[in-house]
Amino acid sequence: MGEEMKRALRVFIRLVLILASLLFVFNLPSLLGIGKDRVQINIHTFWGSVRSDFHRLITISDPKYWEFLHTVDMVESYRYTMTLLLLSLSLIIILAIGLAFVVVLSSARVRNLLKNVINFFEGVPDLLIIFLFMFLVVTLYKTTGLKFLQLYGIFGKKPYFVPVITVSFLPLFLMLQFLIKVITEEQSQPYAEYAKAKGIGQIRVLLVHIMRNIFPLAFIQLRTIVWVLLSNIYLVEFIFNINGFNQQLLKVVLLGGNITTLVIFIFMLTIPLLIIESIGWLLSKMIKGRAKVSI
Repeated sequence: MGEEMKRALRVFIRLVLILASLLFVFNLPSLLGIGKDRVQINIHTFWGSVRSDFHRLITISDPKYWEFLHTVDMVESYRYTMTLLLLSLSLIIILAIGLAFVVVLSSARVRNLLKNVINFFEGVPDLLIIFLFMFLVVTLYKTTGLKFLQLYGIFGKKPYFVPVITVSFLPLFLMLQFLIKVITEEQSQPYAEYAKAKGIGQIRVLLVHIMRNIFPLAFIQLRTIVWVLLSNIYLVEFIFNINGFNQQLLKVVLLGGNITTLVIFIFMLTIPLLIIESIGWLLSKMIKGRAKVSI
């Protein structure tokens, strides 16, 4: 079996497992019942609900299962949330690489100071950062009288700058911390020492050799970053009253949407992860074709 076929099979198995997990989790309330003096476990009811939802999924072409989709703003909200995700991810990648280079190329004293600052901010809670940004924008408005940053999603207008900065703040330090760690480890590898001995400059060693070798690991880390970003975007959409995709998903859950709608929404959220994994795999394969990647 070829490598491409194996990878396709792994993706298929993961999708099946995700689907099975959704079926079981979505029907957990039917498993437990409260009696007069004890908690009852209703296996037959639970299994019947799972089978019923599975039947709905395999008969997904039935129009009645799509009716709930007309009550939610799926397309526009998904476009907005994915725009926030893409902008935040791009900002994190660019800043993390640039700042990581600054840290590893600095003197030992400055490097240790910068690492301490990074470690401090990486441990700050997400909600604290969000509220600090809200406080900053409101304070600037009260002080200057200028409303140059849109904070809340009102009258159909959706903010971009403040949400992107807010959701990117902590993931940036998480990615930066990771890059500094792996770059520092690679700098002590024999190939890096050999390149320095040949008189190759530090910047060229970083760009040409070390970055190429840590690329697969960096893409693996990006999967974690995407999950953190999605959770932060959910918080920002809720606190800033933005009609994003996560708010539509919450509406599906709270208003009793059917399993078909829920599965569609969950799979749409997994699309960025699948794209990142595919791009990372293709680029890693291209790099390996030019030179052996050391992980």
